[in-house]
Amino acid sequence: MARYLSIRKYLILLLLFSEQLIAGQSQADQAGVGSTSELYGEECRKQVGDIPEFSCSDGVPVPVTVDGKSVAATKDMTCDRPALLPNGANSDGQCVPNSRILSLSTKTMQISVMCRQKIIRPADKMEFDEIDIVAHNPKTGATCWFQAEGKPNQPVSGENVPSPTSQAPNEFWNTPEVTLKDGCGSCHDNDPFMFSPFVGQVWRHMPVNPLGPYFHVDIPSPHQIGFGSWPTQTLNPTDNTCLGCHRIGIAETCRQLTDEMTGRFPEGADEWARRFPGSHAMAPDIGITQTSWNAIYKSSVDRIRSCCQKPDEAACRVTTITAYPPPN
Repeated sequence: MARYLSIRKYLILLLLFSEQLIAGQSQADQAGVGSTSELYGEECRKQVGDIPEFSCSDGVPVPVTVDGKSVAATKDMTCDRPALLPNGANSDGQCVPNSRILSLSTKTMQISVMCRQKIIRPADKMEFDEIDIVAHNPKTGATCWFQAEGKPNQPVSGENVPSPTSQAPNEFWNTPEVTLKDGCGSCHDNDPFMFSPFVGQVWRHMPVNPLGPYFHVDIPSPHQIGFGSWPTQTLNPTDNTCLGCHRIGIAETCRQLTDEMTGRFPEGADEWARRFPGSHAMAPDIGITQTSWNAIYKSSVDRIRSCCQKPDEAACRVTTITAYPPPN
């Protein structure tokens, strides 16, 4: 009996030790994983590059004009080239001045920063309602998305903005889960860098890669967030004039963006933006009459709209964008 109790005591001690060892290993593994923000930043650093700290004050202001002239901004005013991305019900409308575009691009990565104003503020006020980063590797197509948002009456500072890929965690940036829910990829379904009349005014300061490889970086298995669910398929009907300069995706670029670039008035459009050529941002600044535009582009635009409604038609040739992701 004594021997049995001794063995039983030994087994209990061994079991307790094993449980402590497993629990300790589990905690160590969890500590080693880190937050999703850290994991996403690390993966973007690997696949695109390390994004530096920056200041929005180094960016170029996006003009807001009426009939080609700068005017004093007022709430809910109309303008020549309103922002297409909705600023929301609590904003001062789609014609808010002093948003800024900044390129942090290098020889190996393309990085666009948008410091977005949704409330009218002085031009030298480096406070913003939203700061967005698109970071892209033009060689592989790897693309990362970062977003910081202010709260009502509490904008985010555009000075000394921390890197979203730095190894030290920070709370300035939204978690990747929040960024995913915002659905940036639905509009950027054909290209990391989207042209619009609004940002087109400072397009020479933007990185461009309209026909290059493209895919969305995610955290490796088993921690994926879901960026791979964003659409990266395009329409490719033959002999389509629109496709000579850029791709058109199966989500918003063939719907709202096609309409707003070819005659539908976006919210905030003034009289200049409602008549040709202001009403037709594509193709940009080509200096032709509306009669000529209709002859060159209208049938191609109509075909894009038709394919957007019925992409399964063989003639629409839905194609996945080329990408060169690293091996798992």
